[in-house]
Order: sequence, then structure tokens, then C-alpha cells
Amino acid sequence: MKKSAASLRPILLATAVLMLGSGCAKEDAPPAAVPAVAKPIAVAPPPVNPEALTLLEFKIAKNQAGKPVLKGSISNTSQQTIKLATATFTLFNKKGVEIGTSIATVDNLEPKFAWTFEAQILQEGVASAKFAGFTAK
Repeated sequence: MKKSAASLRPILLATAVLMLGSGCAKEDAPPAAVPAVAKPIAVAPPPVNPEALTLLEFKIAKNQAGKPVLKGSISNTSQQTIKLATATFTLFNKKGVEIGTSIATVDNLEPKFAWTFEAQILQEGVASAKFAGFTAK
């Protein structure tokens, strides 16, 4: 019996080597390539036209601290949210001489929504203001 077990050992060893080595042969095909997944393309929203903003009203007033401010309201007439809207006003003294500007800004102005603003006036002697324009992003 010892003789037959000893003669089987090389056969078992050769079988084990063949079975283990069969998965590592050079002629095996490489693993199938994983199909590439298309990356989503970021589409920029259409540019915002500043003409989508409408100045409804504005006036020079005093805030609770008694400081001069510009108060008013602006409407977004577009169909999209305006991420940043800015209204600029030119400031004049009693003689009509331009003495500075005041700017009102708002973030995320929703479509068809009116925004009430209060913009600081830092200059002394402001008698009047004129709307200068909008920017929108």
C-alpha cells in the first residue's frame, strides 16, 4: 500500500499544478474592457438679459438710524432665476453735480418676483438720484 501511495503523489502534484496554472496561462484573453460611461456634459444656462429686470419705484429716504438710503423695488420679469442682480444709481447734490453712486444687490431673484431694496448712501449732501442701470448673472 505504501508503494501505491508514493506513486500517486507525483500524479496528484502534477494535477494540482495543472489546475492552478490553467487560470494564469499567457494565451488566455485579457479581461473584457469595461464600457466607458459617458460623462454628463454641463450645459450652461442661457445668459441673463438685464432687460429682464424692471425698476418699479425708488426714492431717497431715511432708515431707522436716520441715515439717508435709497428705497425701492425691482421685478424679475424673466422665466429664470437671476443669481445676482445689481441696480446702480447715480447720486447728485443740490446743484445737480454728480457726487457718487449707490448700488443695490440681491442674490437668487426668482422669476416673476419683486425685490424690495434699501441701498446705503455714503456721500454727504445727496439731494437726488438717477437710475443708471442693471447687471444680471
